[in-house]
Amino acid sequence: MVYELYTVPRCEGCEDVKNFLNGKGISYSVWNLKDREDSKYFGKVFLQIDGKLKRNISDNKSLLPILIEVNESRSVIRLGQQLNEIKAMFE
Repeated sequence: MVYELYTVPRCEGCEDVKNFLNGKGISYSVWNLKDREDSKYFGKVFLQIDGKLKRNISDNKSLLPILIEVNESRSVIRLGQQLNEIKAMFE
């Protein structure tokens, strides 16, 4: 399986998830949503996961980080947001 982690700079929760994944020896790619090209790629992924994302009540933005598991054809198999949910993906 392929894992993609969507983050933003200076995101403490994002760093916690990176540390968790690294500690488990899980390979993943990091996509910085503040980067124009990375954000453009996420737009395509977003269409597959929009209805499944948890959002911040105050501004309706998706809670970060987001880890998705994709198959060979880049279809999303499952996703997790924030550390506890992402940890549960590997239990």
